[in-house]
Order: sequence, then C-alpha cells, then structure tokens
Amino acid sequence: MMEKIICFSFGLSGQDIEKGKTSFYSLNKEAHALDVIAITKSMLDQPVGEVLGSMLFGSGLKTTEGQNNLEIDSSPDVCQYKAVIVHTEVHELVLQVMRSFKAVLPDPQNIIFAVITETAMNWTFEDYIGHLGEEHEYMKSRNSKINDGPVRSGKGY
Repeated sequence: MMEKIICFSFGLSGQDIEKGKTSFYSLNKEAHALDVIAITKSMLDQPVGEVLGSMLFGSGLKTTEGQNNLEIDSSPDVCQYKAVIVHTEVHELVLQVMRSFKAVLPDPQNIIFAVITETAMNWTFEDYIGHLGEEHEYMKSRNSKINDGPVRSGKGY
C-alpha cells in the first residue's frame, strides 16, 4: 500500500501549493498520494490531531460551506513565515516534500518545514505555527551568531 502524505500549508497560495505538488510528483516516481491542505482561519483554533484525524479517516474537515476555501496570508499575529507541516511515517518522504517545495518557491529559507509530532497533536494550529515561528527565529539568530563570530587566525586569540 502506498504511503499517504498529508501536509498542511500556512501562508502559501493555491499556486504555490500546486507548484510544490507538481515538483513532488516529478521527483517521486512512486506516485505517493500527496494531499496539501491550506490552513484556513477557521482551522487555526482547531487541534492539529483532530483535523489530521478527520483527514486520515475520511470524515473531512468540520467547516461550514465556504470557510474551507478561505486562504489566509502569513500574519504577524500568528507567524511571519510560511509553513509546510508534514504527516507521514516515512522519513525520506518528508525530505522529498521539503526538497520539492524549496525547489520551486521563492525565498525558501523563510519557509518552515515541520513534521507533526505527538506533542503537536494536542495544540491548535495557531499555537503550533506560533511555536514553529519562534523556533525558526531562534535558529536563525543562533546561526547568524555562529557565522558572525570572530575569525580565528590560528594565533590563539
């Protein structure tokens, strides 16, 4: 049985999602099923695990007609970055999704890629995306401090 990959996107346009999916299918000849769901305003206050469960077990999202199509832009209130949050049991597929989206989207260093963890299952999408944004900021500032550190000449200073 083929592994089903479910991704939730935040701040990506429908066109960005289609570019990422096309890139994924061009690299992934085994044609794993890749579902990319744009996180809507109505989903932000829902637990990640509940939404994921509804996608995995076929009950669909619990939204009223029309709300599911509302795209939300990256918002400083939630997170200033775009995000792709992946659910799959196969580590290599996570990497393939990440490579596929990074290959075709502008400014890929400012797109957060994450895997849904057990801890995240109990968080709302808003809380999880906010947490991912904080981690991303920490890693960017940590990396810039490492890269901007003193150059050592081998003279022991």
